[in-house]
This record gives sequence, structure tokens and C-alpha cells, in this order.
Amino acid sequence: MGWRAGVPDRLLTLCCSVAFERAAYFGLKSILALYLAELLIDERAAGEVWLLAELAAASGASGLALAGVVTGLFVSLATLAPLVGGLLADRLIGQHRAIMLGGLMMAAGHGLLILAPAILPALVTIALGSGLFKGSVAARLSGLYDAEDPRRVEGFRLFFLAINIAGLIAPLAIGTVGERAHWHAGFALSCAAMLAGLAVYRRGFGPETGRETAAPAEDGPRPGAAPAGLIALGAATALLTVPNAQITNAYLLWARDGFVRDLAGWRFPVSWLIAADGLVSLAALAATGAFWAWRERQAAPVRAETKSLIGAAFVVAGAACLALAALLRGRSAVPVGWGLAFQLLNSLGLANVLPAMMARFGQSGAARYGATMMAGFYLSLFGGGLISTWLAGQFVTLPIATFWLLHGACALAGTALLAVLRFQARDNAALAAAA
Repeated sequence: MGWRAGVPDRLLTLCCSVAFERAAYFGLKSILALYLAELLIDERAAGEVWLLAELAAASGASGLALAGVVTGLFVSLATLAPLVGGLLADRLIGQHRAIMLGGLMMAAGHGLLILAPAILPALVTIALGSGLFKGSVAARLSGLYDAEDPRRVEGFRLFFLAINIAGLIAPLAIGTVGERAHWHAGFALSCAAMLAGLAVYRRGFGPETGRETAAPAEDGPRPGAAPAGLIALGAATALLTVPNAQITNAYLLWARDGFVRDLAGWRFPVSWLIAADGLVSLAALAATGAFWAWRERQAAPVRAETKSLIGAAFVVAGAACLALAALLRGRSAVPVGWGLAFQLLNSLGLANVLPAMMARFGQSGAARYGATMMAGFYLSLFGGGLISTWLAGQFVTLPIATFWLLHGACALAGTALLAVLRFQARDNAALAAAA
């Protein structure tokens, strides 16, 4: 392994490649619901879409509601697909081939979107390709580091930074082209972004990587491979992401109807809070990365468990801001500063939690199961989304203070799990040193 100023060779290649892949995905998401709404409102055009009639009959939805069903199923499939993709990569085709095949499938899917009748097969192809690509790319990044190298967390922080940059730029570029010029032009840009990501990856990981087998040479278990510990780690991750998953759901509805959003007599759009969250998340990742780099130059490296526990405390504080605002103000006349404080603290917290959690999943199993272990991380995010979705269904019926206190309780429970895991890891390290 070669190193430049503490950065593994090929790290930037992987981050750049995943940034292009996420740009394609986020760009598509920014226009998909709008495109479907326009397409499905025309009954004649909707009748030409393959398999749509069967989906409409199974779901009982039509028109705009059917557009929401298609979008929701696509996002859910894309979230769950890494579990299957990781198993295929680790047991059958290897991580390199999984990345190449997944990338080609996604590029083909984005291209197929230009054909309106093929939209459902195209979305399935993109979701399944994403499942092959995501876990394997993350596993390759984890494999750049030795088993106990604390710099793995900072590698994943750069990984998330690349994703957040893509998430900020893609809707502005691909979304604007799709909405203002032509939907198909937006899909074509997404396809081009995916192909660019593949080209970057192929340049950094040349043909010799293609000879990789499904089982790399390192076969032994890595530290922290206990199944119970991984389940607890996944549960903690899920619980800590519940408040964040609500940002585009009930939180947005509360902000729309109850926040004071006046600037010099002008009421700014509620969607600006989402844009602000993207900017704050990006700044939080950069700031925390700089802080830990400075801190570790002054003293010893900080363990991933410690970074994640500190981040979890910020997540709890952010959720507490919402609960306190609800207790003081209820559902109306809430100063927007409460919401911004939540978004800032939550972003600072997750900037420490998510890279550390991804690093822990990456080092928790044998190298040949790296993509499968990374799928566990994505499954945890899916679990947090499910809890958040269930809570969102109680937004109208529950008292608003109770609603946000439940989110705080989820974050607090996740923090408690991380604290237990940290103490176990410290005890295990002490026993190993004594031996």
C-alpha cells in the first residue's frame, strides 16, 4: 500500500468515482417524481408504460398517487439492494467485477429512462446496479487500510464529503436541465455522470484488478466480528438516524405550517431549509475532518468508538432542540432558529457518527465478506428510515412535544448502545494488551 501524507493510494479515485455515481442518482431523484407526475397524468401515455397496469392494480393507486408509489418503491429497492449485491460480490464475482457490472447496469438504466415505456425496468436496473456498486466501493475503501488503522474513519469522512458534494450539485445541474430543458436531457446527464464515475474507477483500478477472485487472500476474521456486536452497532446506527430521516418528512411539514420564516418582511420558502441542511452537512463533514486531523496531530489517534459517541451526543442535543421548541411553542409561531439549531447539531453529530459506523462495519469481518458487511450499514440506514416513516404517520395524532420527544428517545437509545459498545471495545483492548 502506498501513502501520500497519510492518504492511501486510490482513496481519491474511489471518492471521485462514488461522487459521480451519487450525482447520477441524486440528479435522477430530483426530477423523477416530477417526470412521473407529468407522465402518469396522461392516461394514454401511462397505458404504454410496461408493467404499470399491474403495479396500479396491486397498489390500488392511480395518477399522482401512483407516481408516489413508483418513486417510493424505487428508493426502497435501491436501499435494500446492497444486501443482495454484497452477497453476490463476496461469494461469486468479486468486488471489482461487482463495481463494473453495477456501474454498467446503472448507466444502462439511466439511458433506458429516455424510453418512456421502459421506465419501470429502467428503475429496477438502476436500483439493482446500485446494490452491486455501493457496498463493493465502500468495501474497497475499507480495504485500503490495515485492520486497526484509525485513519479508516477519516477515509470514510472523505467518502461522505464526496457524496454530500454530489448531493448538493446534482439537483442544481441535472435537476435544472431536466425540469427547464427536457426530462430526457436530465436522464442523459445522469447517464453521462455514471459513465464518468466508471471511467474514473477504471483508470485507478486497472485491468489487473479484474483478475480478482470472489475471495481475496486475507481470510481471517478482523477485530469486532461478533454477530451480537454488529447487530447492536446496526441498531445504534438506525436509532441515531431517525431524527435525520424526518427532515424531508414531518419536520418539513411542521416548518411549513408552524415556523416563523420571515426575513425583512419576506417569507422564505420552506425548501430553503433543505438546501440549508445540505450546506450545513457539507460544512460539518469538512469541519469535523479538520478538527480530528488537528487533534490527532497534537495527541494519539482517537478510536472510532469515541468519535461516534461524541457525535451521538450532538444528535441527541439536536433532537432536544425540537422537543424543547415543541414544548415552548407547540405547532405554531416557532422561531426558525430552533430548527436551524437542530439541523446544525444533527449534522455535526452525523458527520462523526456515520463515517465511524461505516469504518466499524468495514473492519468487522473477514476481508472476503467486505461488501456484505457494508450492506449491513446500509440496512441500518433503511431501518432508521422505517422507524422515521412510522413516526411520521403519528405526526397529526400525537401532541407535537410527544412526537419530537420520541425522536429524542430514539437518539438517546442509540447513544446508550454506542456507550456500551465503546466500553466493551475498551475492555477487549485491555485484555488483548494484557495477554
